[in-house]
Amino acid sequence: MKIAIVGTKGIPNAYGGFEAFAENISVRLAAKGFAVTVFQPHQTTAHLEPFESVARFGVKVFGLLPQNLQRVQYNLSTLHNLKHQNFDVALCCGHSPSIFLPFFSRRFRHHLVVNMDGLEWKREKWGFFARSMLKLSEMLAVKFCNTLVADSQAIQLYLINQYNKKSVYIPYGANDDEVGLDDVVLEKHSLQPMEYGLLIARIEPENRIEQALKAFNALNKKLVVVGGLETPYGKAIMKRFSGFKNVVFAGGVYNQSSLNTLRKYCRVYYHGHTVGGTNPSLLDAMAAGCMVVASDNVYNRETLNHCGFFFNSPEDLLERINEAWNADGIARYAMAERCIERVKEHYTWSVVVDRYVNLFNSLTNEKA
Repeated sequence: MKIAIVGTKGIPNAYGGFEAFAENISVRLAAKGFAVTVFQPHQTTAHLEPFESVARFGVKVFGLLPQNLQRVQYNLSTLHNLKHQNFDVALCCGHSPSIFLPFFSRRFRHHLVVNMDGLEWKREKWGFFARSMLKLSEMLAVKFCNTLVADSQAIQLYLINQYNKKSVYIPYGANDDEVGLDDVVLEKHSLQPMEYGLLIARIEPENRIEQALKAFNALNKKLVVVGGLETPYGKAIMKRFSGFKNVVFAGGVYNQSSLNTLRKYCRVYYHGHTVGGTNPSLLDAMAAGCMVVASDNVYNRETLNHCGFFFNSPEDLLERINEAWNADGIARYAMAERCIERVKEHYTWSVVVDRYVNLFNSLTNEKA
């Protein structure tokens, strides 16, 4: 079976989110014998060097266009190239390309699977026009795509309530491979085991980055922030907080051993995400046995269940950080065991990939 994965910035992952998803699922599908191609932005339209047995196809992006229009052009070009290549199934990460689906045949759309992700249009970074376009693309994905994937049961329920549209529930996965440690990352940032909090996220307003920085600083506890700082919001956050002695901006870190080390030795893991379904960074923190302090919403509750601490307000956050930070060894071990067991039961990549294989087989009328 030939499978295309579209809608991301490509592999290897150097961004997070859907890029981490694309890398994990494509490599694992290829290991099962599927012919997998990941589409990604490039200076020209061309076949690129494979990554771990996964083919890569570069879709030309017109660099002279404004950034927002580049994304629109890339989405249209991706679908155009996809139409003219002989794939059995195409998995679209996110619904933003769906704005063009009305212009493609029903036959083309039949083998297109759209992972709806979270409620992208609710992200605070978007202005009115971008938010309207994202809401429109969500509606068009529901209307014109036969097969939708919801990565959380909360998103699945939203699609039923909002559009009376059924979807297939397949969550994200957490790394279930043995990943080594890289203690050099601790030395690089002058960190001592169990003496820092950790935040791994895209540096965006809806992830409540500023709230975390203020809370850890008020408690005089060190916080390591992992995430790219190239966006206007990221630059503003760094400028405002870089002088704080308890804040360490590590930038984007994509080496799995380094990330695993940071998670393993953190005393508290902060997860402030407020928009979206099952979040990969939260799953990886759980798989590492972190003491998680998370924003209290339906998505995080669904993922963590009873395996973390939840906060609703800045004052509540201070209390939850203190509670997690001061937990004794017995409590920490018990929480870590619950987190790891929950990931093994519900969120391993091996289980996730098997569910996608079953879905793809059903679409192509092949026996699982």
